[in-house]
Amino acid sequence: MDYPTKDEQADWPHRDSLIHGDDDPLLPHLAACFPGASRVCIAVAFVLDQGVHALRPYLQDLLEREGGGELRLVTGDYFGVTEPHGLQRLLDLEGNTQLKVFETKGQAFHPKAYIFHYPDGHGIAFVGSSNLSKSALGNGVEWNYRIIRASDEAGFATVTRQFDRLFKHAKTVPLSEQWILDYAARRRPSETRAIIGVPDESINAPEPREIQRQCLEALRASRAAGDTSGLVVLATGLGKTWLSAFDVQAFAQEAGDDIESLHILFVAHRDEILGQALETFRKILPRATMGKYSGAEKTLDAAVLFASVQTLSRQAHLDRFAPDRFDYVIIDEFHHASATTYRKVLEHFQPRFLLGLTATPERTDGGDLLALCGQNLVFRCDLGDGVHRKELSPFEYYGVPDSEVDYAKVPWRSGRFVDTDGQLTQALATEKRAENALHEWQKRGGVRGLGFCCSVEHADYMAQFFRERGVAAVAVHSKPTSAPSANSLQDLEAGRLAMVFCVDMFNEGVDVPHVDTILMLRPTESRIVWLQQFGRGLRQVQGKVLKVVDYIGNHRVFLTKLQALLPTMLGMGDSHT
Repeated sequence: MDYPTKDEQADWPHRDSLIHGDDDPLLPHLAACFPGASRVCIAVAFVLDQGVHALRPYLQDLLEREGGGELRLVTGDYFGVTEPHGLQRLLDLEGNTQLKVFETKGQAFHPKAYIFHYPDGHGIAFVGSSNLSKSALGNGVEWNYRIIRASDEAGFATVTRQFDRLFKHAKTVPLSEQWILDYAARRRPSETRAIIGVPDESINAPEPREIQRQCLEALRASRAAGDTSGLVVLATGLGKTWLSAFDVQAFAQEAGDDIESLHILFVAHRDEILGQALETFRKILPRATMGKYSGAEKTLDAAVLFASVQTLSRQAHLDRFAPDRFDYVIIDEFHHASATTYRKVLEHFQPRFLLGLTATPERTDGGDLLALCGQNLVFRCDLGDGVHRKELSPFEYYGVPDSEVDYAKVPWRSGRFVDTDGQLTQALATEKRAENALHEWQKRGGVRGLGFCCSVEHADYMAQFFRERGVAAVAVHSKPTSAPSANSLQDLEAGRLAMVFCVDMFNEGVDVPHVDTILMLRPTESRIVWLQQFGRGLRQVQGKVLKVVDYIGNHRVFLTKLQALLPTMLGMGDSHT
C-alpha cells in the first residue's frame, strides 16, 4: 500500500474527501494520521482478528511514544460477529487505553468512525462503512468520508460529541478478560455471519518451520526420557520465542492436558521482550488468558504470565507464587541464568518442565550453563548452521576501520561506553565519519538498510546527512524527533525508504524480510546485542545476501565481535562471508 506523505495529507482538504476502498483502501489514510496524534477514538460495530492485527503496529506506536498517546475504543456484540481473539489482542495493548463494548441486546448497532485528535487542536475523522476488519481496512468496497476539523468545525464537533455519547451510554461496559470469556461462551456467530456478509478472518496459527520441528522433536524425546529441564541454543533469527510457544502446545498434548488448564511462566530481563513474547504466544494460544508481572502491571491469575526477572526475583514477589504454581517455565536469554536474580527464580520454582533459551550459550564468567539445566543440551543450531541449512540468509561481513574515533578517550565504566556528557555522540556524529558511512553504504549496501546508532542525536544526524545527499532516510527512537516506527518499517519494506537509523530499537522483533543492509555505527559492548542487531537482516528471502558494514575501532570491546562471528564464518563452508 502507498502511504500518503505529509504534503499529501496537508492537501487533503482540497481533494475528494470520500475514500471508496477497492483501489483506495482506508488503512493507508489511517496510518498517515497516527503520527503526532495525542488521542485516537474508534467506534466500530465489530472487530475481527485480522483487522486488529493490521492496525496494531500503529496503535502500539501511539501508546508507546514519549508522553504516551491515548486510545479510546468501543465496539459491539451485535449478532456475535466480533471475534474474541480480536478482543484479546486489544486487551494485550499496553498504555493509556479505554476499551469498551456496547451490549446490543437485540438493538441494531452499526457505527464506524475513526477520530484523530492532535495537541495543537487539529483533528481528522473518518466516518463511513469500515469496521475493524482486514477487508474493510483493505480492498473491500467501503465508503468513508474524511472530515478535516479546520475546514468543517461543526462536522468534526458532531462526530466527537456522538462518540462521547456512545462511550458513556448505559449499555456500554468496560472490556475485560471475564467479559470476553462470557461472550465466547454465549456467542453463536456461524448462522448469522453468512446472512450479513461478514467473512471469517480469524488468523490461523502459524506452523513451525523445519528447524523448529527438529527442535520440537528433540524436546519431545528429552521429556520422554524423563528429563525435566533442558537448554536450547538457536541463533538469532531462528525463532526461539516461537519455538517455546509451539513446545508449550506440544507439552500439553504429550501430557493429555487441556492447554488452557496449564500455567506457563515466561521470564526475561527486558520489558520489550515480554511484550513481543506475549504477542507471539497470543498467535499460538489465542484463547489463553495472558498477563505481565513487571513494573506497574502485576497480574497474578493469568494462565500465561510474562515476568521481568528484576521484579519477579524479589522475595516479596516470589512469595506470591507457590513453587509448583507453573507447569512449564521458560527462561529467555539463559546465558544470564547464573546471575543472582535468575538463580533466585530458578531455585524457587519447581515446574514439570524448564526450558532455557539462548542464542549464545557461552557465559562470560566461564561457568557452565548446562549445570542449570540438568546437563541437558537438547538442541543447538548456531548462526553458521542456520545459514548452511538455508534457514537464515547468507551474508557478507565488512569490518571497516573506525580510524576517525579514538575510543580510548571515550568514558568507559562498568564494562560499557557512557555518553552522559555526549562525548561518544560528539565522536561519532561527525561529517567525515558520516561521509565514510555513506560511501560504504553506496559501495557495499543494498536497497533497504538499518543503521544502529549510539544516541538520539547520532541517529538524527545520520538520517539528516543521508537525506541531504538524496537518500530516503529517517531516524526512529523514543524521543519526539523520531519518525513513526510502524510507518517507517512499512515504508522500508515497501522500498519507499532506503535507510532507517535507530537507537536501542529493532534489536528484536522486527519483521522487515527484505532488509539487506546493516550498518553498525556504534560500539556495542554486548556480544548478544550485537548478534541481535546482526540478526535483523537474516530473514531469508530468495536471492538476498545480507551486507553487514561494521565499524571496528581501537578498543578491546571490538574483539567480542570476532569472538561471536569467527565460529560462524568457519562453519559456513561455501556461504558468503
